[in-house]
Parts: sequence; structure tokens; C-alpha cells
Amino acid sequence: MPSEKQVWLAADEVHQTGERVTQERVIALLQKRGRGGSTRQVGPHLLSWKVARNYRPRLEVKGLPERLQGELVAFVERVWDVALVEASLRYKDDRLKVEIEGRAARELMDETFVNEEVAIRENETLKSRLAEMEVEMAALRKRVSDMVAHEFWDRVMREIEGVLPESGWVPDHGVLDLLPPSLAREAIARDKPLTRGRLNKQMGIRVTHTKYFVSEEREDGGTFYRRRAG
Repeated sequence: MPSEKQVWLAADEVHQTGERVTQERVIALLQKRGRGGSTRQVGPHLLSWKVARNYRPRLEVKGLPERLQGELVAFVERVWDVALVEASLRYKDDRLKVEIEGRAARELMDETFVNEEVAIRENETLKSRLAEMEVEMAALRKRVSDMVAHEFWDRVMREIEGVLPESGWVPDHGVLDLLPPSLAREAIARDKPLTRGRLNKQMGIRVTHTKYFVSEEREDGGTFYRRRAG
């Protein structure tokens, strides 16, 4: 935590560069010197420095022609000097000190408010991006899950193709008996047990796309399958 003396020295150094003396610049200089400091720690000391130095921020004239810059600065300085003279005639020293202190305090508060506004907006942007990423991750997880499920069922269908005869018909309830127990256990682990209904659905999809099997509906309502030739 920087002391008042360290803050004053840093403020003097910033002032000597010709730049505007702000909390941000003073804190940056303190951190460069290895002393650190937050706005809560530096603010009161910087306020007392501005009051003691009767600090007046220089007018920002960037963007104007050089000749106009000089004239504008000179004009503002003349106006300011006249205003100080008039103020000193109207008010006592203690009243002027209070006015200067209030002006410096408002400047510090405005600077803090701006910094807080920037932080709030950055936080809102991060929250929005996080929400977008969560949606993207959910879509990606579903896509991966669908791909894994598709690969599993295609493997089951190829296994059935390998055990079904090409010339004879097998009833749908008999297909389960042809599959190895390890495949049934894997299906249970995936929370998708190999039931008669699921097999009929998946095999029906392949039949529709002329893959692996040929099916036949019998008059008694049963479905029979055989391996597709070739």
C-alpha cells in the first residue's frame, strides 16, 4: 500500500511529463516502481495532492491545427487566471480551498465511475459470450452423442448382417438370439437395450435405404429378415 508521500511523488512525476494527472496514470507509475496501489488507496492521497498543488488539468487540444492549439490554450489560461482573481476577491481562503477540493473530488469520482462502467460492460460482454459458448457446447455434445449412437447401431446392423442367412428368413424376435451377449451388454451400458422394437426400427431404416437386409411382412403380422444378396 503506497504512502501519501509516494503518491505525491508519483503525481509530481506524471505532472512533469505534461500528461493529465489521473488515478490510472499515478497507479501505473506506482506499479512500475513496485509499490502497487488501488483506486481506494491512491484516491485520498491524490485528492490531497490536487488540493495542495491547486492542480488544474491542461486543456486537451489534440486534433486542432497547431496555431489554433496555442491560441486556444493561451485564451483558456487567460480566462482561468481572471476567474481565479475574481474568485479570490469574493471568497475567503477557506471557501476557495473547499471549492478546489470539491472539484478534485468530482474529477476522481467521475474517473472511478467511467472505470466501473467499462468493467460492467466488459463483464456483460463476457457473460453474453459465455452463454453463446454454452449453447455451442450443448450442440456439439449432442452432435457427438448422435455420431456415437449412429456408429454403435451401424455396428449392430453389420453384426446382424454377418449372422443372417441370405437364402432363409429369420423372424424379428429370432434376430436377438443370433447376437453375441457382449453386444447386448454394451447396449445396456449405453442405456439402449437391444429390444425387439429397437431392432425393428433400426433394421427398417436400413431396409428403406437398401442396406444390409431385406424384410418381409407376413399375414400374421410378423416381420422376417434375410441378408441382402451381394
